[in-house]
Amino acid sequence: MNKNEECAIFQDLYDLYMEEEVEGESKQWMMEHEANCTHCQKGKIEREEKPVLHEDSEKIWGIRIMTTMIYCLFFLLSIWMSIWYLW
Repeated sequence: MNKNEECAIFQDLYDLYMEEEVEGESKQWMMEHEANCTHCQKGKIEREEKPVLHEDSEKIWGIRIMTTMIYCLFFLLSIWMSIWYLW
């Protein structure tokens, strides 16, 4: 595997690596590659400098609240229908 292929694999797995979802040999390889590759170190610095968009986090929060409300509505509706059916 050449250097470009290694960097491409590292960049593809980087988000999982940061969330600590990569295990075993892959995690060890990524730690070694990150320490030795100047190209990937520059990419890491650039990714860390990007601000997290506040709008996106608000939209995700809103979607989670709406989904929770819909689940609660269906749960209450199923209870109501069960009680109504038994009467």
